Amino acid sequence: MTNIFLFAAAYNCKSGLHLHSIRMDKDVSAKHKVIKIQCQINSYNELPEDTLGQRLTKLRKIMNLSIKELAHSSGISPQTLSNIENGKTEPYISSLKGICKVLKTDTQYLLQLDNLSEDSIGEIIKKYRLMTCLTQEQLARLCSLNKSTIKDYENGRIKCQDNASLRKIYKSIGYQDNSK
Repeated sequence: MTNIFLFAAAYNCKSGLHLHSIRMDKDVSAKHKVIKIQCQINSYNELPEDTLGQRLTKLRKIMNLSIKELAHSSGISPQTLSNIENGKTEPYISSLKGICKVLKTDTQYLLQLDNLSEDSIGEIIKKYRLMTCLTQEQLARLCSLNKSTIKDYENGRIKCQDNASLRKIYKSIGYQDNSK
């Protein structure tokens, strides 16, 4: 004969109401007891936002989407989305555009572009390129430059501040150089 003990506990904490139900199956002849704990968090506003993956997870949960649903709607695989959320991979700009569209947000929030510095030419180019959702290749094409030129600017290999290439880049990304 099996005796089943069932009890539930509810309590409030910083991240919302937690509901726990614990079920123990107790059989005299059983060597193991089964304990099942369910936890529901009602407030996703308290989830961390330190990384791209955490911000993505938070928005996905607020919109009540599974990884599979968001991935399908965004046009990427669930494994890729899971890897992005877990910080194992960085998304392509094209993937990020699809994710932002479904989550009704922008790259500025997901990538925390407001927090990126503008201390160097490379940082400025990268920040504004990402804000406009351009890949290095797309920006290079817009400016009639090689992709390696954009990459070299962003990596700090080109430091020249006054040339035609830089002016083309700034114009294409919508950056207004007020230092002159």
